[in-house]
Amino acid sequence: MNTNFLHNIINMLIAAVPALSLFDWTPFFSEGTSLKIVGLLGLVKILINAWRDGPSGMVRPQPPVRGN
Repeated sequence: MNTNFLHNIINMLIAAVPALSLFDWTPFFSEGTSLKIVGLLGLVKILINAWRDGPSGMVRPQPPVRGN
């Protein structure tokens, strides 16, 4: 599994956890727990970027995305 795929999965989870607020999410977890989950997923993304690109790679301008 490459890091871009992992980023996409984390992005979907970050969107899905707050989306549960549209429903009764208390059977799954509390508001405080959901905030911790989203924060932890965001932190994991930052750590992956730091490991993959290095700290300087996270602040320099990114090259344009090339299509297939």
